Amino acid sequence: MEIRYKLYPYPVLSHYSDDYKTGEFDVSIDIVRDGYNLRVDFLSTLTSSGLKELIKVGRAQYVYHLECAQTGFRTVVRTIETSASFMISNKSVNGKLQICPFVVAKEDIAGFSITDFHDDYSEMSFDIEAGCVMAVGKMAIIDISKDIDDLANTPSIFSIIRNADTNCKQMLVDMSGRKIVIKLPLNDYYSYKQLSKTPQAQAILNSLTIIPALTYVLAELKCMPVNDRIENADTLWYKTLSKTLLTQFDCNIESTEFNSCNCIELSQKLINDPITDAFQMLTSSFGISGGDDE
Repeated sequence: MEIRYKLYPYPVLSHYSDDYKTGEFDVSIDIVRDGYNLRVDFLSTLTSSGLKELIKVGRAQYVYHLECAQTGFRTVVRTIETSASFMISNKSVNGKLQICPFVVAKEDIAGFSITDFHDDYSEMSFDIEAGCVMAVGKMAIIDISKDIDDLANTPSIFSIIRNADTNCKQMLVDMSGRKIVIKLPLNDYYSYKQLSKTPQAQAILNSLTIIPALTYVLAELKCMPVNDRIENADTLWYKTLSKTLLTQFDCNIESTEFNSCNCIELSQKLINDPITDAFQMLTSSFGISGGDDE
């Protein structure tokens, strides 16, 4: 959605019209990486006392329309606060993200008139319907580059193999080598190999194998004295894991602060939260509607 120089049947505060003699509506928009996701921070500047009063009493609100044409992502953020934040999954956007800021009526406003109207509208009043635009800010276009890969998409640090011990019926994890080795019982391994040929099943497989393996590895590292963790520095998995934690999550694996991390939560974030996608895949496969309370 692009903001066009649109004419309205009533005065609208915008940078491209003189409907208001004074007054400004401007929004500062910052994109901050939060792990693999994006946090959009909004900070609005509104100097029209009439519009600010409408927002204060709950009759109008700030509205931010976010759209990514390449992925089809589209959403609206509504708030009465001058500052707000919104989280976007990295999976949802790619390329250009368009953000259009507005002030919009929350309810019907009868006889709207303020002294800041242009002289052409002096002593005139207008009936504003709920949902109508009352102010338009400048559109922001943010380039979202996919320059990151979650660890699940970096197969070089994981090796999923068949456990040679036929008596073992459980998944085992070995972190002693160059890679994190996930050993599956014979039948489970061949089931994994078959399912891995189906891209739609990847989130399920990651939830079943990669997440518990990473949780185990992180927990083992937490149990080590800080100085002993660096003994793994020559392994590929440790180099990749420590770099990803530091650059994407501001988490230093070789610090005492790492000891307070939640291993199961962190392992999910490192794999770009596949459990939600896994549940969606399973519910759609079984014809079940997700998100319903019993």
